[in-house]
Amino acid sequence: QCHGLSIDGYVLPSSTTREMTPCEIKFAVHVESVLNHVPQPEYRQLLVEAILVLTFLSDIEVNSIGGIIHVDRIVHMANDLFLQELKSFGATGSILEKDAATGICHFFYDSAPSGAYGTMTYLTKAIIIYLHDFLPSTGCAMQ
Repeated sequence: QCHGLSIDGYVLPSSTTREMTPCEIKFAVHVESVLNHVPQPEYRQLLVEAILVLTFLSDIEVNSIGGIIHVDRIVHMANDLFLQELKSFGATGSILEKDAATGICHFFYDSAPSGAYGTMTYLTKAIIIYLHDFLPSTGCAMQ
């Protein structure tokens, strides 16, 4: 459905998922080698969570997303959504502090994956925004 995933500047081509199955060791080693280029474990975890949410899209009938999906952009969009929500609750100062290496809010790193304020919630919203033009127009609306 797309030409690949860009993770921290390294591309995981779509041929990887077409030619290999998730159960193959070769597949796991290839994906792991791309993720190992990300030095910060907490940032790597957010990238993995974003990829996990993207896999749910395989159940949606989408003709083609085209191009390469930039997973880092999705993570940063999710972080921006998180920061906007914090600011709407009146957060200031150290609460909004970002990691100098990645630009991700420390509180976003510390959030649980699930729940109304979990990282997966913001990643899902970011993916919907990122891929909006490619998703079917019928169905349920995002709030």
